[in-house]
Amino acid sequence: MISVKSLLVSAALCLSPIMVVSDVPSLQGEDAPEFMEAVQAWSDGEDLAALQSLSEQAQQGNAAAQILLASIASRSSFHVHVTSEMDRKERIALLRKPGGLSGKSWLTEAQNSEPLALALLQVAKFENKAPAIAVLVELGEPITAMLAAQSMLHGGEGADLVDVLQGLDHKLPEEASIFLYWALYLQKYSSDGSNHGGSASLAWLNTGDDRFMSSELAWGIFSPRELISDSDVREAATKLSPEIVAWTPIRNFCNNFCADEVPDCTITAAALLSSPYSPRSPLQSLITNEDYWSSDRIEGDVARSIIDIRDWEFDSEYSYNQCFTSNMRELQRAHWP
Repeated sequence: MISVKSLLVSAALCLSPIMVVSDVPSLQGEDAPEFMEAVQAWSDGEDLAALQSLSEQAQQGNAAAQILLASIASRSSFHVHVTSEMDRKERIALLRKPGGLSGKSWLTEAQNSEPLALALLQVAKFENKAPAIAVLVELGEPITAMLAAQSMLHGGEGADLVDVLQGLDHKLPEEASIFLYWALYLQKYSSDGSNHGGSASLAWLNTGDDRFMSSELAWGIFSPRELISDSDVREAATKLSPEIVAWTPIRNFCNNFCADEVPDCTITAAALLSSPYSPRSPLQSLITNEDYWSSDRIEGDVARSIIDIRDWEFDSEYSYNQCFTSNMRELQRAHWP
């Protein structure tokens, strides 16, 4: 059987520090003054005005606006506080390209001129996922690529993913290391004909290496119940919570609201995120995570990225840190529709 040590060595040799994308090609329209103004308005939390401007520019053929608007539309936490009060027709007109009963993603228009739009469409399709992942990494969307990689690994496609990532390792964030480790493990088992290929449990071996453990935690692998009942998970999360880049926005929330309880607050928030690696920029190649996390809108997006706890009883078995839950409840009441 392949040893954990040999896999750690293989994965470590393939990974470099967090990348800085500097050679991503520009999207058509991203330097237009009206587009830059809309991006700033969105970052400032002026959602309706920003979305209306992006929608108008998308209809006028601005590919950057089309891709950004499609990315915002794909995650309800970015717009539900605005669109939930609209009727269906108005909401579709604001967020989607005209066509059919429910409109179409603006990516279907932008794909005609922008490889990024085509890759974002293809990565959602099982048969096109692998090549699309490579394109997304090259074009400055590594987090979206790694979320797709996660689904490939759940399907036992470790060997295919290793092939895809050849030569791209230096463009991956360090918190993607668990995926390469998992892929190498699955590749070995697949080549041996093992019936364990595709088992999701293979990803969560206890390597004893903080680098891989922090990578595991960054992708949301523990539940509120585990946080309470599993001391190993709780201790690992507490120890590593200051270092996990993906947790920056929730850690910032905890520094602002629970300064004396930041580690406990942070791991409670991480356990209650509604989706992996959230919240993050809708389009990292246009709006860096760092800019997004420091924007005026981040407080509301964080509130909408946490499972709805507005009606929780705070002696709940799922409530590990009371400072977090009480402050988040009030924030959600202010920012949820």
